[in-house]
Amino acid sequence: MIPDHLITTRLIQATERTPVPPATERPWRMRGLFVASRLILLWLGDWWLRLRGRRTRLRRMQRFERTLQHLGMVWIRVVQTLSLRGSLLSTPVGFAIQDLRDLGGARPWPQMKEILEAELGRPVTDVFEEIETHPFVATTVSQTHRARLKEEEEWVAVKIQQPYAKDIFEHDLRLISRVFSVLKMLDIMPGMRWDDLFHELREIQIRELNYHYEAASLRRLSQNLVMEPVHVPQVYDAYSSGRVLVMEFIQGALLSDFIYLSRTDPRRLQLWLRENNIDPKLLAQRLFRSVYRQVFEDNFFHGDLHTANIILLRDSRIGVIECRSAGSLDRESLAKQRHFLDHLARGELDTAAEIYFLLATQLPRVDLNIVKQKLIRVWRTWETRVHVTELPYLEKSLSYTIGRMNRVLYGSQFAAQWAFSKLTGAWVHLDLALANLDPAFNYQRGILNYMEMGERRHVTTNIGNLPGRVGAALVALHEFPRKMEEYNLLRESLMRRQAQVVQGSASKLDAVIAALFGLGSMVFLTIFVFLASIFCMRFYDFNLDVLLGPQLVELSTVVPRFGQPAWLVVLLIVLGLQRFTQRLRKRFSTREYGSHSDAAPSLD
Repeated sequence: MIPDHLITTRLIQATERTPVPPATERPWRMRGLFVASRLILLWLGDWWLRLRGRRTRLRRMQRFERTLQHLGMVWIRVVQTLSLRGSLLSTPVGFAIQDLRDLGGARPWPQMKEILEAELGRPVTDVFEEIETHPFVATTVSQTHRARLKEEEEWVAVKIQQPYAKDIFEHDLRLISRVFSVLKMLDIMPGMRWDDLFHELREIQIRELNYHYEAASLRRLSQNLVMEPVHVPQVYDAYSSGRVLVMEFIQGALLSDFIYLSRTDPRRLQLWLRENNIDPKLLAQRLFRSVYRQVFEDNFFHGDLHTANIILLRDSRIGVIECRSAGSLDRESLAKQRHFLDHLARGELDTAAEIYFLLATQLPRVDLNIVKQKLIRVWRTWETRVHVTELPYLEKSLSYTIGRMNRVLYGSQFAAQWAFSKLTGAWVHLDLALANLDPAFNYQRGILNYMEMGERRHVTTNIGNLPGRVGAALVALHEFPRKMEEYNLLRESLMRRQAQVVQGSASKLDAVIAALFGLGSMVFLTIFVFLASIFCMRFYDFNLDVLLGPQLVELSTVVPRFGQPAWLVVLLIVLGLQRFTQRLRKRFSTREYGSHSDAAPSLD
């Protein structure tokens, strides 16, 4: 439990907070229609604002955020993950999307009480001495109530999964799967690896709907950060289940409240900071070191550390909550990421580029020297900006640089590797916190200081474990011949595989034929759209004059008149020809063993 002397005074009064509104009934049985109507209204509203000359970036962003919050958590995560891939990440819109929270309404207490008692297996009054019937926070998946345990006499946060959460998740994922299938069928942005992205969404579903995952993440973070000035809430396993999570209630100020007050009443904020002995710059340093230790030393990091999940405590200490998303990397990728950032911070950009390319499972068929020079130019710009204290922090942050790098990689046909999306999200959330705690924070110097301190901790740990390491070294010496034999077998297998890739590479003639089939695929797709438009005009009275233009409308009169069955047959034949030519294009442009779409950038 958190010591009493670390609990701060109130920063934001309860009356100043926006109350959680009641939940609106969403037609989860007709999710497709609901989602489509919201997106159409967003597009029509944007078009109307543009027509009236009142469309601004701020207004568009606010309308987009409201639409995403109406659609729910799955759609927010899809947009956030996609924004990590593109150059949008280096814009104010990209940062706003990453800090967007899933906010929902409160379900009636009798309904939530029924779920809580079903999970506890006994009446609420047997477990809780007191429980607030209105939640202090609610999402589209859950809502959290403040309560006091009867036996432990401690205040806790009780997170309860809302009814229909699983059904809404399933309907949304089914709809997204259909969208991805269409994108794959039309071969739109194949480098995005839509199947891998859908796999990541499935993982989010598993973690969001089973609170045992979050409880395990909180326990592991608590163990890893026991020596850090970072507090993780205690989980009460006896009262927790797959749909209910009971954890320590941390009384403190949210970083989001700090940001709000810094903009609306900075004088009041300064008084509160002095009263609670909090130094924002020290907070920034501690948060930076904690995140880097979670990533590179513990290999287990909080993947959703946005400003509403960070709590400010007395004496410049930090609390973290809501670990719905946690990430880790395989050992090899983690070592490459560490070496890349180390060389980047030291200004050894040529070496950093070579390590960066090692993170790709397979490189695209482009001139890597040109890509390297473009990346080095991006990194030199970051190296220059990071020392200019007058610049806004986000314009010299690592996240801004990643967005610029994404632009280079996307233009060079590198494919997305969504396994790194959680790590990129961790860097973005860290940057958003640093931008508000210490806008003058020097990220390059921060990396160098961490690397030096991390190496010192590593040496100290090795010295302390010296007797055990000596024994391990003797065992390794005994196993050395067998390890060498395994290494030689793996090396031969790797060389054979690389030879197969070279032998199966597409020739220049294959590339020309692939281009011709690609052109044919586009022609058939254009014909299909044109014929489908005529079909709608003739049988369903759709007025497509504005869309087609007078020339195409006049051309449509030449097309013979068929009955509906004949039209459907013609449309299916044209679509089949388009798919046939598309498959031939992919066949001639693909290596016999693997394709360029298997490439993956490092931090994306």
